Amino acid sequence: MKIEYTDINFRNETINGVLYLPESQYPVPLVVHLNGMPGLEPEKEGERFAQELNSIGIAYYAFDYTGVRNSTGLFEYYYSQENINTIITYLVHHPKILPTKIALLGESFGGAMALCHAARDNRIQCLAIRSPVYDTKKIPQLKIFDGLSLMWKLNKQMRFPKVNLKSFFEIQSSHYNPNKLVEQLNCPVRMITGTKDEILDAEEIEKWFKRLPVDLDKELQIIENADHNFSNKVHFQQMKNYVIDFFRQRLIN
Repeated sequence: MKIEYTDINFRNETINGVLYLPESQYPVPLVVHLNGMPGLEPEKEGERFAQELNSIGIAYYAFDYTGVRNSTGLFEYYYSQENINTIITYLVHHPKILPTKIALLGESFGGAMALCHAARDNRIQCLAIRSPVYDTKKIPQLKIFDGLSLMWKLNKQMRFPKVNLKSFFEIQSSHYNPNKLVEQLNCPVRMITGTKDEILDAEEIEKWFKRLPVDLDKELQIIENADHNFSNKVHFQQMKNYVIDFFRQRLIN
């Protein structure tokens, strides 16, 4: 594994990320990872997905949105979508990346971002989504939202504008809502969630999944007793194998 640390310019800010490259002939396919809020640091993604993807000849890029940890600025959902476009534009011109084979891996809130972006960007060949936020409008309505927003502020991993966060989020998330864009997706997709997700109901995710275009290459797997973060090691490995097998089929075979 080779590691490149990147600082990508976005407006007047900098997006901090890590590119994990396989020891192989270049150029290679790429999976871009989209975090939840805030998810893990990019440097911790090596053990989660990068090593195994690298072992089959696929590069992996993890980053923090503007306003998160070492990326500068303030976090805004609207700009996080623009972050993704900026990053992909940067990486498709990287000499070691095959620009015709770019995929997204979205987790939790990153799943919402992944679908919204893939529905609008034909550079994305496929995407995999774990425990997806299927309707961003519902997030501020969650009973745990106030507690989550307080935690985000207190742990200082995310920086927000000085506004009413709930109202601000409701307005911004309406621009890019996977519940509105699900029928526009036109690339292969795999989704995986658990029956014991404490934040998002698996049955609602299944209803949302069924709204994808009829002729789309798609699949939903629901893991019995898995929670939102797939914190059980067995469940996590099931999810990881499912995702990596999909990327192998779509990007390598």
